[in-house]
Amino acid sequence: MTNMMYGRYLWGRHRWAQAIKAQAGGGDAVFTGYQPNVFHVIAYNADGTIAAVFGAGSEADYIKSIQFELTETGCGAFTIVFTKLPEVTELTYMQRIDIHLYGDARPWYSGYVQSIPIKGTTETEFTVKGFGYYDALENVIVFGEYLNRDAADIVKEFARLAEKRIGTEFSTNQIVSTRYRIERLLFDGVTLKDALKTLSDFAVDYVYGVNERRQMFFKPRDPDINEQARFWVGQHLDSYAPTWDASKIVNWARIKGGNIDDEGEQWLTTVEDAVSQKEYGFRADVWTLPEAYDVADAKRWGESQIAQKKGPQKTAKLKGVRLEYPNADGTFNVRKLSTEGQAIINTLEGTAEMYPITKLIYKISSSDGIKCEMELGKKLSTVDRYFAELDRNAKATEALSGAAIKQLKGG
Repeated sequence: MTNMMYGRYLWGRHRWAQAIKAQAGGGDAVFTGYQPNVFHVIAYNADGTIAAVFGAGSEADYIKSIQFELTETGCGAFTIVFTKLPEVTELTYMQRIDIHLYGDARPWYSGYVQSIPIKGTTETEFTVKGFGYYDALENVIVFGEYLNRDAADIVKEFARLAEKRIGTEFSTNQIVSTRYRIERLLFDGVTLKDALKTLSDFAVDYVYGVNERRQMFFKPRDPDINEQARFWVGQHLDSYAPTWDASKIVNWARIKGGNIDDEGEQWLTTVEDAVSQKEYGFRADVWTLPEAYDVADAKRWGESQIAQKKGPQKTAKLKGVRLEYPNADGTFNVRKLSTEGQAIINTLEGTAEMYPITKLIYKISSSDGIKCEMELGKKLSTVDRYFAELDRNAKATEALSGAAIKQLKGG
């Protein structure tokens, strides 16, 4: 396979797509040059040159199926099933891959390989798996104390660090000021993933992650309608399954931080919502934010959490999302969806429900073409936060055990 530097166009001088004006809340612009069910996977060398191209019309077109996810934190997991085992010169561990759909010159997904089949296997199908670059932030550890700083300024420092460590790209346009200065914040050996989560909590309803251009982003959640995600059930969707869950409502919480007062206590503040208490009853919880040392910071964080958890959790799953749509001249184009903005679902009962876009799941095969599923609604408890808290608890236990051993030894 000839090595070519990937630049403005997909290969050489051939122009597959022309950008037009982006629609509000829709991420990248809709593109022209739509090609039905065309998909390509591009594997890159470390120097940015192309190592291999897989997919329709390429020399290596032995892909059986592809699945990848786009989430609030950017590119998620991907799986590619081959009918022929790729050579190590084409695909190897930690290698960057981009996925292009419908002949679009811009990638719909970017990630890196983590699992490949072993040569000599007797399997007849060969599965390659990996993740987007947000996952790689787990391998970047941050230390530092930050006083009277805007969270976005701290994120910019982290974005520069990630650029050096894992090969993401720094873009100041993707990091938006919060207009709030954190009094004191301490990161003592936490992952960059966890640090971004904490900073987004202080910023109040910010989204963060790494996008399909490998750029770290940190910006307010878009409250506007994503015009690419305006759907009518039966016309644009095969299935719409909504769920409203009141089990996770919290309307009173006491917050424990990292600061210990003269009495040996770590309690910083209490937050509550009286309207929710009246409507749903008193629903209490205790929250821990080890990075918080100032009462004002803990209160701002707690009020943000209460605002998200004071009512029922609204979610929905969509299947059979139709991406293609007709133009006025009889030709077709395609929706390029993103998790930015809000989706509008017009139901068969004539109602219209609005949800944040949580996840896009693309399933691609040579037999069934390109299919899309969606998950909607803001999730109140994330897996990342759960495992981060487990990790914190483990570290705290380790530290206490170490101190106890030292005392037993007379140290």
